[in-house]
Amino acid sequence: MRRNRRHVQQPIALEERAEQLVRQARRWRRRGKHRRCMLALHQACAFRQEDAALWTLYAAECVAANRCEDAERALGHAIWLRQRCRDGRRAQVTRALLECLRSCGVLSRAA
Repeated sequence: MRRNRRHVQQPIALEERAEQLVRQARRWRRRGKHRRCMLALHQACAFRQEDAALWTLYAAECVAANRCEDAERALGHAIWLRQRCRDGRRAQVTRALLECLRSCGVLSRAA
């Protein structure tokens, strides 16, 4: 006798879910939906908190969605992660990006 088995979805690993969100964000960015892209990247950052490159991508989308304070915080966090991993060259580039956005008037100088 054959039993009917229900298809049970296995929980998705955090890393896999983060990759899904990044792919989704890229799709939304191509379509010009910057706010949705920014939100997907924010969720991906929650899953992969130690990924400085992902935080930098999130900051870029925050700028595109006109969320400058969030972009500044994300870039600051990316710089901190780079320094913590002793990746001085990338930290310097990220810091230069932050200063460039501040000097162009995109970001405030308060933070």
